[in-house]
Amino acid sequence: MADVAGWGGRPSLRRRFAVWFGTIFVIGAIALRLEHYRTTVEALERNVDVRLWSRLAALKAAEQFAPELSLDRHLRSGDAFLADLPAAADRPAPRILGIPVPALEPAIDAGSLAWFAGVWRRDGTPVEALDLPAECTWDPGWFNRINTLWTTPDGRLRLAATAGLHDTLLVAGTPLEALAAAAGQEARYQILTFVVWVPLVLGVAWMALSRLLVPLAEIAATARRIRAGRFEDRIDVRRTEPEFAEMAGMLNDMLDRLEEIRLSQSRFNADVAHQLMNPVHAIQLEADAAAAKPRTADELAAALERVGGLSRRIESICGALLAYSRSAALDPARLRSIDLEPIIVAACDRVADLAGDRGIAIVPPPAGMIVKGDAALLEEVFVNLLVNGVEHSAPGDQIEIVVGRDASGCRAAVIDHGAGVPDAALAELFTRFRSGKSAGHGVGLALSLRILRSHSGDLVHERTPGGGATFTLRFPPLA
Repeated sequence: MADVAGWGGRPSLRRRFAVWFGTIFVIGAIALRLEHYRTTVEALERNVDVRLWSRLAALKAAEQFAPELSLDRHLRSGDAFLADLPAAADRPAPRILGIPVPALEPAIDAGSLAWFAGVWRRDGTPVEALDLPAECTWDPGWFNRINTLWTTPDGRLRLAATAGLHDTLLVAGTPLEALAAAAGQEARYQILTFVVWVPLVLGVAWMALSRLLVPLAEIAATARRIRAGRFEDRIDVRRTEPEFAEMAGMLNDMLDRLEEIRLSQSRFNADVAHQLMNPVHAIQLEADAAAAKPRTADELAAALERVGGLSRRIESICGALLAYSRSAALDPARLRSIDLEPIIVAACDRVADLAGDRGIAIVPPPAGMIVKGDAALLEEVFVNLLVNGVEHSAPGDQIEIVVGRDASGCRAAVIDHGAGVPDAALAELFTRFRSGKSAGHGVGLALSLRILRSHSGDLVHERTPGGGATFTLRFPPLA
């Protein structure tokens, strides 16, 4: 999988993770190895101090119990006297992050250390010496260092002193070359393991992250195929890790929904073209017929009346489509409290001429009702329902509008007593451009349902007792 930059040149998730994880890991590894190196060197120094003090203790015991034994012999056998004297405790146990770790103390091979010793009287007169280096000469200040250990200013020797039994001073020491060599070896070990281990861990982390991002790459590949026109493609949830399965399932559901919308929009466009094409063709036929041969004034007037009716039908379809589009873009959060009474009155006025021509009376409610909505769209709903009732009522009938409230919210019903809705038409009652020979173009009821649902409400059909249809507008309760 290629490691590409994101939108706007932003580095990819994998690259950002690698940078942050690598930086944190390298800093942590360096800090841990420095701490381990410091702890190891302290442990080596402690080991040298313990051995040095044990040899000094052996010399002091020899002076007391076996003065005739050689200095060399007691110095070489000092490992048998690992005395726990105050000077040996001057250096605390090594710690890592504040935690004592005596179990981690390494040891320097006793054979790699060169020991030396000397005995002096208080006035500086040498009594005995063994392998004293040239820089280890008598110093009166040593009497101030009794029962302590110290390193010479040049850092080359480690010394320990204690008082003898005959007003003497016993000093033992060792060169620090072996300790420096051991510390250098430890430093090389830490550097070598760092150089080998850190790239290995970062490489494994990079591979693991790449493996984790495979599902995202598959999702992106699916999106590219869909963009290229393969709208039926979906993410294979069975091959997706559980952590991504829910997201993949939601994306598949979203793609299914988008596919439904795409197909619905395609059918909608075809239906609109079909509904507009019929009156346009009829107008074109009327124009061709009028141009084919001379017509009388009465024939031309009749043709113009037919053309006018067809144009009004086109206008009605376009108006319904505009209202349908407006309802689709309605934001329920922007709805305001309005009174239905003036809306119902305006709708009745718009349908009054059509109802009067057919001898049908419209009975508005005696009072209004407060709901949350868009006045223009709700007026369109009442107009559609009243026109539908007028078209399906007989002369002398009346259409009633009733409003009220119940536990579920506000209700407004448009009741007619006409022929009612046939059983065969119930399934497509709220379908745009429905099939069959029903009057109208079939957008009115679909538009009304869409508007009510954009108001978080609903539009339902019921049979009117005794015949007819009742369409009830349901609004959510006011907050």
